[in-house]
Amino acid sequence: MVFGGSLYRLLCPTCGLRTIDDGSVTRCPAEHRPSLLRTEYDERSFRIDRSSEGMLRYRAWLPLREPIETPFGTVIIESAALNARLRTPNLRLAVNGFWPERGARLPSGTFKDIEAIAILGRFPRDGRTLVAASAGNTAVALASAASDVGVPTTIVVPESALERIAFARPLRENVRFIAVTGDAIYDDAIVAAQELGLRDGYAFEGGARNVARRDGIGTTMLAFMEVCGALPEYFVQAVGSGSGAIAAHEAARRAIASGQFPPRYPHLVLVQNAPFAPIFHAWNARSTSVEAAHRPDSAHRAGAEISAAVLGSLAPPYEPDGGLLDALTESAGDVTAVENSAARRASALFEELEGIDLEPAAAVALAGLIERIECGAIPRDASIALHITGVGRRRLAPERRITPKIAARIAADPSRR
Repeated sequence: MVFGGSLYRLLCPTCGLRTIDDGSVTRCPAEHRPSLLRTEYDERSFRIDRSSEGMLRYRAWLPLREPIETPFGTVIIESAALNARLRTPNLRLAVNGFWPERGARLPSGTFKDIEAIAILGRFPRDGRTLVAASAGNTAVALASAASDVGVPTTIVVPESALERIAFARPLRENVRFIAVTGDAIYDDAIVAAQELGLRDGYAFEGGARNVARRDGIGTTMLAFMEVCGALPEYFVQAVGSGSGAIAAHEAARRAIASGQFPPRYPHLVLVQNAPFAPIFHAWNARSTSVEAAHRPDSAHRAGAEISAAVLGSLAPPYEPDGGLLDALTESAGDVTAVENSAARRASALFEELEGIDLEPAAAVALAGLIERIECGAIPRDASIALHITGVGRRRLAPERRITPKIAARIAADPSRR
């Protein structure tokens, strides 16, 4: 089937089953161990649509049913000041944020705008309501985009995230918010969203299981390939759920399979915000399970202590086939964790050098890069892509004064933790 100019199927990495997508499929229908479906495009070559802007330059590798024309996309830049400070001549920043003088104009100031366009572009216009969970950034980006294009959308958030959610203009009635009360965290919102998505007339967006979300943010790697003509040796990113890291790895796999790039995966270097670092603990324990490596009760307390709240996911897609463990193993990658103090220092350094603020998650990524370079884990002269997942939010803050109306409040169920 042709969706938005791309011909594709869904492939299960566990059983090899190929499925036609209806725009909302998130799981293989066969009974087997958990897996993440991935897209398989008929167009095997890396092609750039030079008549389009932003992410749509790579529409041949996007699973779009209802293309939404947008200039949103990743900007690849070199920071001469940062490169000089770190002595990294081949470091490039893959910027998703609001930095107009460098070409970045994402309205939420984060990469979630790119994901939102891909999610809405894939979602079927069949009368169902899209249900998503968010700790803040997805809520801002997805609600704004859904309001613009008229897709019925309900977003479930922890009540504590509401202080981070505001808009420059009122949302249309097709967008609703539900708050999970008490000491709820992101995972409580995910559980509530999944339950709502099972009801008639609703469809859960899927999080990391949504191929559009992953292929959308996977265009960050494609943008690097277009600008540099090669894959990076190292790809550094802060992770909570880790869907962006999986997306980068999948994009690299697709590029290598095209025969246009050497058969060498970029080493994924994933950074978590200590003390909440379930992926870091699982990887360093060589565990196949995040839960086995991190006690849920202590994790919940630690999740409230991190500066980058959006990285607080208790249940990342670590062990499914095609998930984080596979991506880290195939890429000969690594995971590190940095404290809030290191992230604050990295944020201050970036603002000193570039005159613009980093989102907490992006500061965590920069802190992790600095730590890996200083300990010798990443050679200074290597080709490095640092994914800046949010920048320039402070410039947008004065424009965001309208808080969303809350359609309902529900209590978190502590027995699930």
